[in-house]
Amino acid sequence: MEEAEALAIDALGFLSSDVELMGRFLALSGLDPSDLHQVAAEPSFLAAILDFMLVDDALVLAFASNKGIAPEDIAAAKARLDPMSMATTGSY
Repeated sequence: MEEAEALAIDALGFLSSDVELMGRFLALSGLDPSDLHQVAAEPSFLAAILDFMLVDDALVLAFASNKGIAPEDIAAAKARLDPMSMATTGSY
């Protein structure tokens, strides 16, 4: 679980480096930038970051390339943080 959390925190940093992406994430999540410190350690928030990335193949590939990981590692981390979401869809 710690690896999944670390990957999600790295993903948050990756999103934060792009004002447009971060703005889109915040708008979709309903969070204010000041809320991030309060929710940053919550597994559901960390899963939401990865979920946000997983809807955009180009974003997944860019982040995976940046981290030197396989794109599938992002979906696997999401599954570890939020196993029920994957159980309901049957996918990774």
